[in-house]
Amino acid sequence: MTMRHDVRVAEAISALRRLLGRRRSLPVAAASELTEFLGAQTAYIAQRSVIEYCRARTGLNWDKLVAEPAFFDRLEVCRWEAYALVLGDVAELALIWLRRHGAAAPETYLPGLVQAARAALLRHPVPSHRTSWTDAGDAVERHLVRALMAAPRPVHLLGLHSADVIFDLLPIHADLRREDRAMFQNSVRFAICGAFNEMTRRFDVPALEASLLTDGEGAARLP
Repeated sequence: MTMRHDVRVAEAISALRRLLGRRRSLPVAAASELTEFLGAQTAYIAQRSVIEYCRARTGLNWDKLVAEPAFFDRLEVCRWEAYALVLGDVAELALIWLRRHGAAAPETYLPGLVQAARAALLRHPVPSHRTSWTDAGDAVERHLVRALMAAPRPVHLLGLHSADVIFDLLPIHADLRREDRAMFQNSVRFAICGAFNEMTRRFDVPALEASLLTDGEGAARLP
């Protein structure tokens, strides 16, 4: 399950909901499965937050605005940057759960987790407004390294920074969204908590740790 470059924006959320629902019972026990999980959950959070807000704010003008190239181009920038930002939060969720319930020292499987998160970026072609995913992958790695320097954060605190950056990229005039920042933050944070809830049901922690340890031994940076 991926973010689509050919997405019909109005259909994206319902399609992702259906796909996530079908995969809800599948365990996450290998690094490749973690990449799939990170990508799917991140895509859902990013697109749900951005598209549902924009549709609600534009109301009956939504269909007309989406047909306008200037609006659609800004929406695409926001959607893809949201994916890159939220990926760090979802990867931190995995780190939190593994630290709470795993047996290995987190420093030993961190390279494998970073590699899985980078792979969740590389599974998508680079959007037209970017030249590469390199800086986004580096940002995710820095995010995880910082997270490991402190005790695991309460999950409800994740997403505040990402939501702020995404909010400022929304293709809605600042005057029309002036009072909406806290609401948008809460929308992103609520969706992140939902991803964590899914993680608690699906992660096979011992198997995933073992896979990340193996995968991390050969982890490479994005080209």
